[in-house]
Amino acid sequence: MNLSLGIIIAALFLTFVAGVINGSFATPTKYMVDWKEENVWFFFSFWGMLIFPWLTLMLLSPNQIGFITYIPKEALIIAVVGGLLFGIGQLCFSIAIGLIGIGLSFLINISMGTAGTALVPLLYHKKILFSSYGILQSAGIVIFIVAVTIGVKAGTDREKNKRNISSEAEQTKKEAGTAKKELSAGKVVLGMVLVIIAGVGSACQGLSYTFANPSVSSITLKNGMTPLAASISTWIIVFTAAWVPYCIYFFLLSLKRKSISNIFKSANTKVYLYMFIIMALGFWGSVVFFSRASSLIGGNLAPTIAWPLFMIFIILTSNFWGWVSGEWKNAGTKAVFKIWCSIGLFVSAIIVFSCSAFLHP
Repeated sequence: MNLSLGIIIAALFLTFVAGVINGSFATPTKYMVDWKEENVWFFFSFWGMLIFPWLTLMLLSPNQIGFITYIPKEALIIAVVGGLLFGIGQLCFSIAIGLIGIGLSFLINISMGTAGTALVPLLYHKKILFSSYGILQSAGIVIFIVAVTIGVKAGTDREKNKRNISSEAEQTKKEAGTAKKELSAGKVVLGMVLVIIAGVGSACQGLSYTFANPSVSSITLKNGMTPLAASISTWIIVFTAAWVPYCIYFFLLSLKRKSISNIFKSANTKVYLYMFIIMALGFWGSVVFFSRASSLIGGNLAPTIAWPLFMIFIILTSNFWGWVSGEWKNAGTKAVFKIWCSIGLFVSAIIVFSCSAFLHP
């Protein structure tokens, strides 16, 4: 498949927009001070995973709401199982952060998710594994994982340097009994198991789209669905399935912590509603842009190019907001040097994945 430079640039731009939006969608949560974390994500799950996906379909193809009834059962099973595993994986990820920290959790989760989505289809299509396309894809994944590793190390060095500078604040934490305690071996093992499950779940998210979308989009197009609606139809199934464990977990957590009443008592609930709409638009909108980028590239392996790029732009955007919000203030020269090395490698990975698009079979 020979793609023109114009198509590749358009796909790259759409993936960039998708990554920027997704990397920014959670920003409003910083201002929802009246609600606990479990309240925020419980309510968000309705808008981002359920309401907006189906509302989009209603707007684009109002006569295709029942499309699930005529798509191939095999594709439906792949999308549903992938969505459920993704939802469960995200829950495991949130728990793992509390056990082994965000740095290691983030590294394992996003590396497994991205590498799995890009490389498993290559292993499935063995004929192209050692082709120029396959080699470039593999090289891009290696660069990506190295970039993530250095980025995590930069974050670790930043926190160490900040603790050294604010020794007085650290002493206050110790006196208050909030200083970080050494984790037991059991908690570390549990955290590692959970984050590996999360990584598998993240990979299942991308893989379910990669393997199910060709047949789903094809049959929905034949049945009168618009091209854009057809390109997101698989995601609608995936996110609906992921919503089930996600919603149940945060609802039960709200009950356990007795924080469910915050939703009804807060004077800012109406304001938060608008914030959730903005968040959901960003979260789901990024998937729409990604799907359009994949459809431009075309072919069953299009997501193996677009997905790593999507992840890279999300990471770069989140780093940008970190700089803007002052997260890297007093980080130290070593940490700053490493984060810029990480960013440089991410840019290199973008170039590699973009070049592989020219060789896309």
